[in-house]
Amino acid sequence: MAGVFVAVLVLIARLVIVQGLMGANYEKIATIERVGKVRSQAPRGQIKGSDGTVLARNLESHSLELLPAKVKTDRVAAIVGRLRDLLDMTDSEVQELRAELVRDADPRKRQPLVVRRDLVSTHCPYDSSQLELTSEVEYRFCPVCGRNFEPIPARKACPFDQRKLQSVPGGDGMRCSSCEREFSSADLCPYDHHALHHGHHNLKCPLCQRTFNDEVAVLRANLHLLPEARLQSEIQREYPFRYLASHLLGYVGYVTDADRAPLLPWLPPRYALTDRVGRTGLERAFDQALRGIDGEQVVVRRSGADESAKGMDDLIAGLQPRPIVPGLTLRLTLDLELQRVAKVAMKDVFSGAAVVIDARSGEVLALYSKPSFDPNTMSGKRAPHGKTGSDTAAYAPLLDKAIHAFPPASTFKIVAAIAALEENIVNPATTFHCPGYYDFGGRRFHCHSKRGHGDVNLREAIRSSCDVYFYHLGELLGLDRLESWARKLGYGELTGIEIHEAQGRLPTREWYAQHVKGGYYPGFALSTAVGQKDVTATPLQVARVYSALGRDGILPNVTLVQGFEGPDGKLLPRLPRPEGRDLPVKASTLRFIRNALLAVVNDEGGTAYSSQPTNVVLAGKTGTAQAAQRPRPDMIERLKADPLALGRLTTWMQNDHAWFVGYAPAEDPEITVAVFVEHGGSGGHNAAPIAVKIVESWFARHPHAKAVDAPTGKGRRKAVNPEELDETPIADPESVPTVPPEDDPANRPAGEPREAPGGSADEVLP
Repeated sequence: MAGVFVAVLVLIARLVIVQGLMGANYEKIATIERVGKVRSQAPRGQIKGSDGTVLARNLESHSLELLPAKVKTDRVAAIVGRLRDLLDMTDSEVQELRAELVRDADPRKRQPLVVRRDLVSTHCPYDSSQLELTSEVEYRFCPVCGRNFEPIPARKACPFDQRKLQSVPGGDGMRCSSCEREFSSADLCPYDHHALHHGHHNLKCPLCQRTFNDEVAVLRANLHLLPEARLQSEIQREYPFRYLASHLLGYVGYVTDADRAPLLPWLPPRYALTDRVGRTGLERAFDQALRGIDGEQVVVRRSGADESAKGMDDLIAGLQPRPIVPGLTLRLTLDLELQRVAKVAMKDVFSGAAVVIDARSGEVLALYSKPSFDPNTMSGKRAPHGKTGSDTAAYAPLLDKAIHAFPPASTFKIVAAIAALEENIVNPATTFHCPGYYDFGGRRFHCHSKRGHGDVNLREAIRSSCDVYFYHLGELLGLDRLESWARKLGYGELTGIEIHEAQGRLPTREWYAQHVKGGYYPGFALSTAVGQKDVTATPLQVARVYSALGRDGILPNVTLVQGFEGPDGKLLPRLPRPEGRDLPVKASTLRFIRNALLAVVNDEGGTAYSSQPTNVVLAGKTGTAQAAQRPRPDMIERLKADPLALGRLTTWMQNDHAWFVGYAPAEDPEITVAVFVEHGGSGGHNAAPIAVKIVESWFARHPHAKAVDAPTGKGRRKAVNPEELDETPIADPESVPTVPPEDDPANRPAGEPREAPGGSADEVLP
């Protein structure tokens, strides 16, 4: 009985507390009809150059969504018809949208349906330039193929790059082969001959000269007629310098199902449907730091007269909304002006790369690959042809040639030279006779000089790039010792750069046994000694090795990153980088190699003698790799309609690869430059002059104390004028894009000889 009495007292006390003391709070809570949490996307961190110039930033982007749960069956036709008129939707887009809206028992109906992303508003969807108001311009739209046609210009030249327009086969239209814009004054599509819809644009891009309508403004004006639709805003990535540094920056893209898959089955998806992630370059390498942490906002729907009751904010705060943490801003070591110089210096070549690193610290000052691509077209913007064209272009613009491996040609001869000196196989005075060829194993290996070099010692062999001398060293050293010394010097290993890079290849006897039918032949060592056959290295690797040669044998770790910026714009302390390692090479050997590399540029008879900078002493090495190829069948098929382009590609692929790598000032190196010109011809004629322009530009802005001691050889040239380094987007040679070299033995044409028929083909300039 006592227990019952106690229980009744407890219930009465609880009732008094709830009704009397806490009643007011519960009354406030009762006004809450629904509580939800809405995800707030964190702004992605910027990427800046060494001087603070913004290379990657954020713009607001808009998308149109339909709420299928609100769509009634009898409204489907009206909704689809209105959106078709407002957004110039194609027939296939209309059919797909209608099918989604009428599908029964589809769980996706409970989720918003994205009709179109990246709606045009204030910026050009192709290059992100601010759009300007203009008088109405007529355009035509094909609802079948989705092409927009502008009126044919009077001069029949593209308004963007002034290139002559090409006629569309079988139609009345014209197109620009560079920017792929379409022009037509007819009422039928030149491609599928369907009737074109007419319309008018009143916005114009000052850069690419395309015209648009403000789709966001048009939709907002019509949302009262589309209660089932809503406009959503999100952050869009934008790269203001477009082609200048696209390979190292990379780009972002919408998440895929694979991206969203949870790490464990019972965990939620890692990303939302509309998230973007870094796909290549620095955007990928530092994706987590750049993307920040998304926040959550608490959304409360209340009813009743007392919606402003005191204490409600405390109740909502108890639901623990999560604040947004913006992404970190990444500061690079990249010198934007030097990057521009490299771009301009390579304007006359089809494909290649230029690398400049600080010889002392390994910091990357310039990393340019040609042809490039516009990352804005890869990051979810309009112009889907941008990515398709880049993927299939004959010159492979998506391939970063600065960190892709190619045969290093005569730049690799220093490996054989160092190995032979360190192994006491030769000394600097050892001579070999060069009659212009070397007979070995029943084959004749040619020197690039058909007349031969006569009796040459090691210094003369490096200066004139005598292949026969290094054939002798390859025979004496053997393949495995060459591989071992190359690895000691830094070949065949990653440089430490933060973006994905090729490791290069250093073949051994075992490698040939596993990968090449017939295995190893002794002649392979001869070809490897001159940087041919199956040895490969990236321009960045080669630049790193030569930095070590010029800086007393200290091999630096390469980096693109200074660090992350704090909210105040100052650099945050970063984790210490691994220190460079010492090369296992005697000081006397390094002194000899440096003296020989100085002779290459500054002694008459050196392969780069005509390429001496005007304001500093340069030392380095040329290289010319035999790399004749034939266009692949898919390239021939794609270009058969354009015989001129096919002929140009075929001729280009028959040329050798051109190399030059060097450091300056020769007596105390500050920078190291590596230039690679794919199918570019001769290292001395074609790659060295590009490197000289880059070196001259750097020391024009950073004078060296001993610059007055520069030699006065006949290769002196006028220094680069900084006013000539404008970033001019029109008629950009990036529109001509490269074929990754098919250097895998399995891809070689049938019947190709196993041993390289000749050496580096470096020419002694007259």
